[in-house]
Amino acid sequence: MNFGKQFLASLLGSTLAMVIAGSLLIFIFVGALVGGLTSALEGVGEGSEMNLGFGGDIEEGSVLHLTFDAPLAERGMELPFTIQFGSMEPETQMGLNHFLADMERAAEDDQIEGILIQADMVSGYPSMMGEVRDALAQFKASGKWIVAWSEIYTQGAYWMSSVADEVYLHPEGGMDMRGMGMETTFYKRMLEDLGVEMTVVRGPDNTYKSAVEPYLRNDLSEANKEQLMALLEDFWARMGGDIAAARGMSIDELDGHINNLSVRLTADALALGFVDGLLYEDELHALLLEKGAAEDEDVPSHALLLGYSQYHNPDSFEDFITNLQADLEGDDGDEEEEEADGEEEANAVAIVFAVGGIESGEGDDATIGSDRIAGALREARLDPEIGAVVLRVNSPGGSALASDVIWRETVLLKEAGKPLVASMSDLAASGGYYISCAADHILAQPNTITGSIGVFGVLPSAGKLLKERIGLDFDGVKLHDHADAASMHKPIQGKALEAVNESVTSIYDAFIGRVAEGRGMTVEAVDDIARGRVWTGQDAMENGLVDGMGNLQDAVEMAADMAGMKNFDLVEYPEPIDPFEQFIAEFTGVAQMSTIAEAAGVPADAVEAMMEVEAFVNLQAKDRVQARLPFHIRVY
Repeated sequence: MNFGKQFLASLLGSTLAMVIAGSLLIFIFVGALVGGLTSALEGVGEGSEMNLGFGGDIEEGSVLHLTFDAPLAERGMELPFTIQFGSMEPETQMGLNHFLADMERAAEDDQIEGILIQADMVSGYPSMMGEVRDALAQFKASGKWIVAWSEIYTQGAYWMSSVADEVYLHPEGGMDMRGMGMETTFYKRMLEDLGVEMTVVRGPDNTYKSAVEPYLRNDLSEANKEQLMALLEDFWARMGGDIAAARGMSIDELDGHINNLSVRLTADALALGFVDGLLYEDELHALLLEKGAAEDEDVPSHALLLGYSQYHNPDSFEDFITNLQADLEGDDGDEEEEEADGEEEANAVAIVFAVGGIESGEGDDATIGSDRIAGALREARLDPEIGAVVLRVNSPGGSALASDVIWRETVLLKEAGKPLVASMSDLAASGGYYISCAADHILAQPNTITGSIGVFGVLPSAGKLLKERIGLDFDGVKLHDHADAASMHKPIQGKALEAVNESVTSIYDAFIGRVAEGRGMTVEAVDDIARGRVWTGQDAMENGLVDGMGNLQDAVEMAADMAGMKNFDLVEYPEPIDPFEQFIAEFTGVAQMSTIAEAAGVPADAVEAMMEVEAFVNLQAKDRVQARLPFHIRVY
């Protein structure tokens, strides 16, 4: 009972606090915005443009400085930075679409002498980060140099840095080369202790649909271990293969060093050939000057380093403030220019970005809302200026219904005679594959996580928690036998459970039917490689779920070629969130709740676990049937 009282008190207290915070937030925000912009304006000329990521004139002999400390997204935001809630510090976001274009530009830019990679940590799946590394390799192929240096290399950072002509390490730094593994968190025992029962329906023989395992088991099933080990092997084939090739090792030699933890000291890294030298930062800058980097007059001992955000954002800070003020004042001064240029050039390829979990409704830039993405596909289909479409997918899946809504628009697009190429990023699994399967051609990365063709339903019951722990009782009347089947205080059973099971089975049958139609396979053949099984892009190509390997640029060129277009424009859908709305969202978004919780002393792992459980429980109020990847897996 003490737990129940504490729980209820905390719930009520949190609710009241959020109400009060919501009332005060606008005042705090306005003050912070005005104060922050004022301070930044006062600091122009004193390094503020560098900190905020604004450009200006790029000097000859500049070295493009890549740190990869900003989050990597599929699509760069219009706002050049976001605000970290805890510190109120600006944080530049890097968009893959922007980065690929910027690397092509830098390779031809006479002002750019070379690239310095200074990455302590790189996070993300090997597929998207592999596209970044490939773009760096193409830059190097242009004849310009790349140097990498860091105080400490994590495994991912070292993989990215290994593309460089020369790799250096701080003499007293370190390298973390422990190999790859995966782990997942299981909630079954915690939920049982809390009094929450989870009824899960996952269709016929969906052995590999492991997204529900944390709620049913306390450990990995053998089927799940099988598919996760296959993922790890393919991940390492890319990462380890790149490192071994770059450093002149065999993969077996690299694996031996890792298994023996041979790289313990910086001297080990040098002796074993992982780095080309041990340099302090001043020695690094001297090296860059020898390579032809210009010298900064204000800091004569350093090479002139140009931050990526500065290179990407050519506008000055003053220009940004002017444009932001115009947005805030509702200035429509650009409308005449837009109308004058209203006639778009023919032969355009549309890129439709589908990023995040799939949900019914509008969604946002980090969530695939069926209305928004289906609308974007519809707009591309009806626009006579659009000759072909690339559907860029980075999604673990989500609502089966929402996935089907989007799938329908891809079919209509093809029927309209416009080529459709699906470009898979890190994830295009379950619902992410559902919305891709009708494409004329599907390209993936070798390490793309795809497949997971299967569905499940989650039906939580918190009767024990509500009654025994919190002290709530329930009673009522009903006219029909199953009117209370959706009640949260008792588990679903009998005919109601049978009905959900039939629904899940029906949706699974529809799913594999969509895949069979799109891929030119029999339903039986799809079923053999479906059943929730997760595949890498390479394996998916071998079993017919993917047509080939390629990045976003490859997909665009393929779509244009299929449409017979030589010279074409690129158009991006859907319309990005307004920069000012984006700024507000970053300030007030749900994601910031983890920051608040951690500031209150709640461990980060516990916050993550609570958010994952909350997401599953919320399925009760959303679409019960989900086509979703096991999204709680952590790669290390």
